[in-house]
Amino acid sequence: MSTPSSSLPLPVRRLAGLLALLLALSLAAAAAQAQTAQHVQIAQWLANGQAEQALAAAEAGIAEFPRDPQLQFLKANAESALGRQGDAEKTLTDLTQQYPELPEPWNNLAAIRAGQGRLEEARSLLEEALRSNPNYAQAHANLADVLLRLADGHLQTAQELAPSAAQAQQIEALRPLLDANAQQPR
Repeated sequence: MSTPSSSLPLPVRRLAGLLALLLALSLAAAAAQAQTAQHVQIAQWLANGQAEQALAAAEAGIAEFPRDPQLQFLKANAESALGRQGDAEKTLTDLTQQYPELPEPWNNLAAIRAGQGRLEEARSLLEEALRSNPNYAQAHANLADVLLRLADGHLQTAQELAPSAAQAQQIEALRPLLDANAQQPR
């Protein structure tokens, strides 16, 4: 038994197939454009300190587009801005597992860990971010900050174990760098 479309001449069937493909591509492009506008709006809310709105919009977007890593990343940023570090950590960890090639989740997860004083974990996460993108300037800057803090900790320990004037000078030389980095947002 033939279907109505199979009784059409081959050129007409091909044209109908092409039109269906063009319509699908057009709808996909419109959805992508709407999704991009949604990303921009959420980022603006975050920049303006409207983290509750940003989080609600990100969660609504994720319900519609569950595999959108940008929406998930924006959700993590909103969670972090709201002081929900545990939620932000979980969202970022999920992102690193689903999209290990994206350096931003590694970097932001490292920033949370560094803020908790978990410097070795932060170092490892930043190195992962740089494996993903060796040209990611923010990860380089954050790694330098973590390494300075680690160096200070090791120098402090060395000074406690075996005090020396040379180590004391190194510790004093690091102070301005640590103070300057502490005042710069990451």
